[in-house]
Amino acid sequence: MKIGIIGGGALGLLFSHYLSEKFDVTLLVRRSEQVQEINRHALTLKRDGHDYHSFFQAERLKGSGMGFNLIIIAVKEYDLGPVLNALVNTDVSVPLLFLQNGIGHIDQVKSLPHETLLAGSVEHGALKENDHSVVHTGKGRTNLAFIRGESTQIEELLIQEIKYFPFSLKDDYEKMILKKLFINVLINPLTSIARIKNGRLAENPHFLHIQHALFNELHILFPHMKDHIRFEEVMDVVKSTSSNRSSMLKDIEERRNTEVETILGALLLKAEKENHFLPIMKTLYELVKGIEREGQGG
Repeated sequence: MKIGIIGGGALGLLFSHYLSEKFDVTLLVRRSEQVQEINRHALTLKRDGHDYHSFFQAERLKGSGMGFNLIIIAVKEYDLGPVLNALVNTDVSVPLLFLQNGIGHIDQVKSLPHETLLAGSVEHGALKENDHSVVHTGKGRTNLAFIRGESTQIEELLIQEIKYFPFSLKDDYEKMILKKLFINVLINPLTSIARIKNGRLAENPHFLHIQHALFNELHILFPHMKDHIRFEEVMDVVKSTSSNRSSMLKDIEERRNTEVETILGALLLKAEKENHFLPIMKTLYELVKGIEREGQGG
């Protein structure tokens, strides 16, 4: 199976490394410099103190037919626009798998003409060191669910056993995405504001108090999730990724845009439409936006 992976960030590099063990992978990126680095040096993945090298083709994303059996979109939500424009020109029978955090991108994705669309919820931790090197900081699994359509190509991902990189198929994409969203909301903003690793959230009673309040605010927006996620599940993720720095914290440290709009902004828009007052979430949103702006010289 030929797989195209769009996005040269941490997730794109992580997926390219592991999937290239079993499939014909092409990484599609924006910058010609990254194409040259990967094609010249291969990709180095660091895990448990060891270096592993993988060889696959890197190309610039041109928006052509591409000729893949599956396309995985691993860019941040705020970079989706140009990618969606390129995907409009691809074969509508090719399944598309989207790995973005939050819920803000789902309506955009549904507007594509493709017959089969999937959402992915990634539990792995990854840190991009440079254009051809990534650190696998936390091992988990990738959960998949159909937004619409069906595809036998997904069966190949599930059947092929890739060590350290399992896949699992879920029945309900909305519940799957919302479970990941709950985790992101309780971890990412607080760690980026306090500049702490994930594990400190479970150790500091003041942070725990805020997390409980956030958890309750999320249930105001999504009351049907009360039977599908417990606070203890989120704490399990916090503890299992205790040494990790969240993706939002890493974006703040690198003075990049964060995903606060798709993680918190979309929720606050929903709250406004439904006349809900979510003071903790609103405060965290404004703090992250303020820190983001200061870091970028705004």
